[in-house]
Amino acid sequence: MELSFKSAFAAYERANLADALLPRVLPDGELIIRQGDSADGMYFVEEGSVSIRISRDDGNEIEVKRLGKGAYFGELALVTHKPRAASAYAVGPVKVAFLDVETFERLLGPCMEIMKRNIDDYEEQLVKLFGDKSNLTDVR
Repeated sequence: MELSFKSAFAAYERANLADALLPRVLPDGELIIRQGDSADGMYFVEEGSVSIRISRDDGNEIEVKRLGKGAYFGELALVTHKPRAASAYAVGPVKVAFLDVETFERLLGPCMEIMKRNIDDYEEQLVKLFGDKSNLTDVR
């Protein structure tokens, strides 16, 4: 089940968040975040689709999730303080809203438990794709 920020936050919290977001329009195929990079913020999909992909040992990428309007991504590295666990690409023209790391910590720090729940879902998806969890790098 995908959690949207609308269902997780009160109206005044969403208003504060909306004031801090920076809009970005991305063309088809644009790399939004790269696996292994350090986190500079997170993204909210306003229009279009985003492909979340993970690099395999053979160097090829595999799509693990497709996100649409209302979804968010990039929070995992902010929550875990580890490098990006996946890459994200625009699928067709995409409009996103960007929230930088400093604002994320100030506004969403109290909501970390909600985001940490998504880590379990992410790990389950990786196990389905790659098999035994012992083969995976811990994302926490």
